[in-house]
Amino acid sequence: MNYLAHFHLSHGHDDLLIGALLGDFVKGPLTGQRSKSLEQGILLHRKIDAFTDSHPIVKQAHLLFSPGYRRFAGIMTDVVFDHFLNRHWNDFHEQSLQQFSEQIYQLLSSNSHLTPPAKNMADVLEKYRLFEAYQHWQTVETALERIGLRIQRKNPLDSAANELKRFYPEMETTFLDFYPKLQQHVNDTRKGFLLSN
Repeated sequence: MNYLAHFHLSHGHDDLLIGALLGDFVKGPLTGQRSKSLEQGILLHRKIDAFTDSHPIVKQAHLLFSPGYRRFAGIMTDVVFDHFLNRHWNDFHEQSLQQFSEQIYQLLSSNSHLTPPAKNMADVLEKYRLFEAYQHWQTVETALERIGLRIQRKNPLDSAANELKRFYPEMETTFLDFYPKLQQHVNDTRKGFLLSN
């Protein structure tokens, strides 16, 4: 899952939301260096990614792609799922996307627990209003191109948006089928967390 989905699934507790971003930047074992609820947010991020990557619905969708793209299918799916979450936002959240986004941007901008790379990413999210921007296909194209530039080995992500667009209806159906199952998995996981705000 990409940023909008991670924040949506972590909504309702500030430390889970901070962990949703830190999850991309904190690697290795969680050893109690941060508060328990922050580490639970990072753990939730990892569980979301693991559930998504291993789910049969998602793995079946990856088979749509040409062989040259399949190694990067997880990245492609993460990005396009944010596009579909944006497009279907009102089906999954009572708040408007604009209100939700503003709350997340404010939380991130005032938080002292972000590592410098995570803070840089938070600044990018707010500067370009990326949650809202994912309604536009150009944002999907740009996101994949930039990820491709950060990967040291040769990759096809500069053209991955074209590959995704070939299967736009199928990927949208995949998202709408899979996302409620992911929400249920997250709800079950969060029940095991003892959180207090």
